[in-house]
Amino acid sequence: MKRYKYNFILSVLIFSVITFILPLYSQQYSIEQYLNIRGAVSPKYSFDDGKIYFLMNSTGTSQIWSVNKPGVDPVQVTDFKERITGYSPNPVKDIILAQSDEGGSEYSQFYLMNGSGSDVRMITDAAPKVIYGFGRWSEDGSYFTYYSNKRTPYFYDIYVYNLESGLSEMIFSSDHTNYPSVISNDGSKLVITRSYSTYDNDIYLYDMVTKQTELISTHDNFNEPAEFYAASFDAPGENLYFISNSKSDLFRVGIYNIKDRTVLYPDYEFLKNYRNREVSRLVFSDDKTKLIVQVNDEGYDRIFMYDLNTSKEINIPDKLKTLSITALSFSNKGSKVIIGVNSAANPSILYQWDYSAGKIDQVTEPYLGGIDPSTFIEPELISYISYDSLKIPAFIYKPKNTSGKKMPCIISIHGGPEGQATYGFAPIYQYLLSAGYVIVEPNVRGSTGYGKIFASMDNVRNRENSVRDIASLVDHLRTISYIDMDKIAVYGGSYGGYMVLACLTLYPQLFAAGIDVVGISNFVTFLQNTGDYRKNNRASEYGSLDNDREFLESISPLKKVNNITAPLMIIHGRNDPRVPVSEAEQMYDAIIANGGISELHIYEDEGHGISKQKNRLDIYPKIVKFLDKNVKDK
Repeated sequence: MKRYKYNFILSVLIFSVITFILPLYSQQYSIEQYLNIRGAVSPKYSFDDGKIYFLMNSTGTSQIWSVNKPGVDPVQVTDFKERITGYSPNPVKDIILAQSDEGGSEYSQFYLMNGSGSDVRMITDAAPKVIYGFGRWSEDGSYFTYYSNKRTPYFYDIYVYNLESGLSEMIFSSDHTNYPSVISNDGSKLVITRSYSTYDNDIYLYDMVTKQTELISTHDNFNEPAEFYAASFDAPGENLYFISNSKSDLFRVGIYNIKDRTVLYPDYEFLKNYRNREVSRLVFSDDKTKLIVQVNDEGYDRIFMYDLNTSKEINIPDKLKTLSITALSFSNKGSKVIIGVNSAANPSILYQWDYSAGKIDQVTEPYLGGIDPSTFIEPELISYISYDSLKIPAFIYKPKNTSGKKMPCIISIHGGPEGQATYGFAPIYQYLLSAGYVIVEPNVRGSTGYGKIFASMDNVRNRENSVRDIASLVDHLRTISYIDMDKIAVYGGSYGGYMVLACLTLYPQLFAAGIDVVGISNFVTFLQNTGDYRKNNRASEYGSLDNDREFLESISPLKKVNNITAPLMIIHGRNDPRVPVSEAEQMYDAIIANGGISELHIYEDEGHGISKQKNRLDIYPKIVKFLDKNVKDK
């Protein structure tokens, strides 16, 4: 009897210890569960507000879904073989314009269909390497604008597609990168955006009747480059609202008076606490009386609503003022707006807010794959001092239940370079956190969101200064007691992929492994082989082959491949039009020829990234296995 009691007590003790230890050293959920988490994005109302459309990946690719009222089960509208890259419902007819590319090529075609997704017909000709990009529907729904490089592969012209005739007409052409922007309520004026580089553009007012253009963003393009992005005309059509960093380091709201040709930058009282932050988005109600302003607060989102008739702020309910806003979309009639809310601990959820009635309805329910959301981890915003005393912001995620042990760390670098790591939900991060990895997302110099001076600090000859910011980050990580300095991996996609390669070649002693996704290995071959429509734009950021070839060769990781000592995983899509797959192949070949350790994974039906669910379910377990072998368990 005593022995039985002793064994029982011992069993209870062992069970209690195991129950306590398991959360510390094992994972409760599979990576497949995390990869199957999904939310709804890009909501839009149907012409009569009878449906709410959105994009969701429940079938392996992103497709259009709809609900006829908040809270009901969604209905699938499109069932394309490939992903939907964009869509726009007609404002007065039960018609949807959808865009879809093949194999991640980004050469999207236009499709028209009715509001239920039937009667689909392609209205573009699928010509090789021709870009089609949607602009806007006219207010009366009779036509839409778009841009295309079908005249010449290097530049974009502007076209109008007439819904009744089914014919396209080129309405504006120049040897520049032109985009159609907002259309006036009466259809008489179109705003055209002309891009010269990643940090300089102009906007023009185009008269749809006289075919004349007028520059409305006068500035010194060479000595004081600036960006301008039109948002909307006001209700009378007298003023154009836009955001710009002209004569300012930060983006702010601007108003152009069409009659007087004057520009005003209003100092809104409701933005007083964020005057040293960038305005990132303006969204107008259909009647142009309400305005939502979104502010980028160091990677967090802040939104404000303003009544243009009363010049007063409208308070947004706290439930909708989360720190990550995935969508803002007004109804065509009435007083409703859809707000997509997100967090590091929850994928995108769509809410409908009737701001007149004060009513909030949840439109969509996220799918969490059976994972308890309380296990998700929020990041902390930190900063560190780089080699030249520049302050660099970063998000850091720390696993739960660390119990004082040192942990491996992944430095994840965003693409762009004119991009930003922001607060939001990343399922693969949550899996890696559950596996015991610390994750750090720095916004090195060259990142957007902190002003144009900061964003320009890595241009051309300063390219490798951003890599030095990563080395300084590693120095900072030495001050964090729970990070194992012998187990640091670097991970990044696109420009972030270049940063991975640069880190491994310039600072090989700092990293245990690297993962390069669709990254640049040689700037010369990249600029030679990237899509023709991108070459001028990319040369402004990285340097030109005519003037900077020798320098570009000198900073290319491929030329320093002998320095790489850490294992490297390389991932690419065969159809990538931005960073050609040859960038991956030549890097892999050079590492293997040099006796290094590398894996190369090329997906034949992908482009600039891995978007199809079947491929994500294939590559991410391989990434985890690679990290565990070369970092965590080394």
